[in-house]
Amino acid sequence: MTTKEFMRVCAMGSMCLLGRPATAQDAQTAAPPRPAAVTIVQADGKFTLTVEGKLFFINGAGGTRYMDKLVQAGGNSVRTWSSSRRDLDAAQRYGLMVCMGLRMRPVRHEADYTDETFLKRQRDQVLSEVEKLKDHPALLMWAIGNEIEHEAGRDASLLVWKEVEEIAKAIKQIDANHPVITVLAGTGRKLEDIKQLCPSLDAVGINSYGQMRRVPADLKKYGWQKPYLITEFGPRGWWETDKTSWGLPIEDTSTEKAAFYADAYNGGVAGQPNCLGSYVFLWGNKQEKTHTWFCLFLPDGRATEIVDTMTKLWTGNWPANRAPMIDAKEIYAADGSTAYIYPAGSTQRFCIDAQDREGKAIKVEWDLRKDESDNPATGGDYERPIAPIEAAVIEAQDNAVIIRMPQEAGNCRLFAYVSDDSGKVATANLPIKVENAVAP
Repeated sequence: MTTKEFMRVCAMGSMCLLGRPATAQDAQTAAPPRPAAVTIVQADGKFTLTVEGKLFFINGAGGTRYMDKLVQAGGNSVRTWSSSRRDLDAAQRYGLMVCMGLRMRPVRHEADYTDETFLKRQRDQVLSEVEKLKDHPALLMWAIGNEIEHEAGRDASLLVWKEVEEIAKAIKQIDANHPVITVLAGTGRKLEDIKQLCPSLDAVGINSYGQMRRVPADLKKYGWQKPYLITEFGPRGWWETDKTSWGLPIEDTSTEKAAFYADAYNGGVAGQPNCLGSYVFLWGNKQEKTHTWFCLFLPDGRATEIVDTMTKLWTGNWPANRAPMIDAKEIYAADGSTAYIYPAGSTQRFCIDAQDREGKAIKVEWDLRKDESDNPATGGDYERPIAPIEAAVIEAQDNAVIIRMPQEAGNCRLFAYVSDDSGKVATANLPIKVENAVAP
């Protein structure tokens, strides 16, 4: 029985019995939902994950939107950052399994892991969620927290790991059917601490971006001998890229990102004997320095070319119609200047070189937005969405656009969206500095 078949059978109890519609009496007498038995097996120097005894390599995505498109791309699992029965029910309808997040307050949000009252309240909340959801057929594993240690000193992190162990032990007393992990911000010496302080963990989840190819070597360096999974991976982060002369991070185009996703996956996941799979980030959309940086979809739901790349990695085949691509020149000023610093209220002309992989016609859309990528948010903390500046686009034709700069000084970003007739899209953006005009 495949995973999808198993999930379908589990769902049938609430829909039909013996080929007839379910009745109220059936609902009263039907057996309660049976949890999937998920185990980690070690054999021949390799770790594997099984669901009901069948091999299950995680081809997953972080986020619970567009589950239909995830299945079409060859995905089999979603990861959440908090617990939700609704997410489990939705995943079950699509035959997907869920790495269920158990929210823990991170140290950077002023959580005090010496405060026993706080720890008991948080622990009780986590274990209550486990008790309520442990028998759901779509549950794959538990993930305790997400980057709880990020930006914490080692002394504070040691207290975090001790609490993670207490929660992991308690979960195993409640639920014997699902592995338990915690999710880290990258690798490092923390792996040694977790190995010593968290023996109840079955594996570790690692969020890694620009350095993902180094993960297998780092695990070996720090003596981690249990399995791992990549719980987030994506493009080079804003903390890893080059910056403009005035300090703004420069975002890669979606074409550059797509190549980077593939390289990172092939180096950190594919063929690694201790790896149980991965979750690509983000299967949806959010503002994090920009509205395109880590997102596989635009806010309007259009899929970027990175979705095509994940389809190839998961299924071995490219989709029949692929998204357009952006050439190496990216967005550039028509007059050849490269400083990208302009007077307030001035008009400037920009171009982009792009093409459709099947040779079809492409459409280029543009917008200009205020830039807040120098904000202090970190670790995926909330950032408010930024709307396009009204009337900034004066004229757009073919691959060129004329932009009017804002009347006030500040940072902006010019975005280009290149789409084909299927609605798939490639993206690029250009940081711009607007200065007050010098009086004549």
